[in-house]
Parts: sequence; structure tokens; C-alpha cells
Amino acid sequence: METPLTGRTSSPRVDTHLGKFSQACTVVLAALAFLFSQPIVVLITAIILAIAALAPSISPYRLLYRGIVLPLHLWQPRIVEDDPAPHRFAQGVGAVFLIAASIILFLTKAAAVGWTLDLIVFVLAAINLTIGFCAGCFVYYHLGRLGLMPRVRYQGGFHWRGV
Repeated sequence: METPLTGRTSSPRVDTHLGKFSQACTVVLAALAFLFSQPIVVLITAIILAIAALAPSISPYRLLYRGIVLPLHLWQPRIVEDDPAPHRFAQGVGAVFLIAASIILFLTKAAAVGWTLDLIVFVLAAINLTIGFCAGCFVYYHLGRLGLMPRVRYQGGFHWRGV
């Protein structure tokens, strides 16, 4: 969701449409994994989210968005001033949940626990996609207030932009 800084501005910026695209892809993958009982799709989604959190410039969602969605004019970028760190944190938390789900689904007989973790990611990504509330960003902000995470780089508190 990060974008290179353009012009003379020093404020961090994100493309909110890339964020929505990423959330939609996560919702679809998590739902398909659950509906068709495919743990491999859970693992693939976990890997995608981990890459997005750790190396956003090579995120598969970003590559699809920039390589297909934008050139076909299916969506135009919507760049806003925002700190990308909370969004990467949220993707990282989603990756951890899905990695745990994958381990449980592949290595234990506790499938209900694994699918519950998958559904948690599905629900939180769907909430972010539909109403614009990022639970991971909310947690990041409050951890920052407690001094456990870096504080966000923009002035003010937690921002809920809505859809």
C-alpha cells in the first residue's frame, strides 16, 4: 500500500485502492479455502500476506494491482496521506493467523481451530473492505500509545476513514 513520495512532500502516502484490492483478494482467498476445505489456499494466502507485510514492493497483490488492474483502467489509484506501517502490521497479523491455521490444518486433527483462524482473517478483512475499519491498524495505534510499537507518523490519533 506504500507509494513512493512524490514532489516535495515528506508525509507518508498510501494508495487506498491498493488496500481495498488487497483486502478483497484476502477475503476471496480465505472464503474459497474455507468453502472448498483447501488448507493449501490458506497457506498460499498466508505467504502472500507475509510478503506484503515484510516486502511490500514485491507483494503479489501489489504486482497484480499494478500489472493488471491499473493498466486495464479497472481502478485508478487513490493516494492519501497515511502511515503505511499500521497497514503492514495488520497484514503481518493476518499472515500469523493464517500460518497458524495452516500448521493446525496440515499437522493436527484440530481442523475446527484452523478454520476458525481462517474465518477470523476473512471477517476482519471483510470489515475493513466494507466499512473501512482496520482492526490491525487500531491495535497498532494503541500499542503505539503504550510505547510498544512506533507511534504513527501523522498527527492526531487513530483515523477511521470509512469506505
